[in-house]
Amino acid sequence: MSSFALSRVLLLVVALFGLAVLPTFGGEGTTGAGPDAEDVLRETKEAVETTKQYTVQQKEAFSKKVQHELKEMQGKISELRRKAENASAEAKVEFERAIKDLEKKKDEARKKLDEVNETTNSAFVKLRDGMVAAIEELKKSYTDAVSKLP
Repeated sequence: MSSFALSRVLLLVVALFGLAVLPTFGGEGTTGAGPDAEDVLRETKEAVETTKQYTVQQKEAFSKKVQHELKEMQGKISELRRKAENASAEAKVEFERAIKDLEKKKDEARKKLDEVNETTNSAFVKLRDGMVAAIEELKKSYTDAVSKLP
């Protein structure tokens, strides 16, 4: 679910809560024709719980995707190490520099993933964007490194 859809769910929760509160301000109470406060409260709780469950699912799916991308990148770094073994002395220096930079960025991305995994569900959305940026930076660095290597 996109942040727009999540916003719509939260708006629904607020609207349902408003339906429970508004009749009390009119001084008339409920007429029996619409939902009473208990119904609205129950539905609001259900909507909040559904939103929480959805966020947990999104967080788990995101974490698995990032773990897969990090594993893939580790494979590419290992491939660069094998190429470095057969390279000339001058090229080895370039390979080692590129590998060191990629390992550093991969470790930074891993730390961000650990933060995402340890965070509350409500803070997940904010950290997710930083994690996506870290993975994109790692991919870009790999592409740049490979393009410069012999």
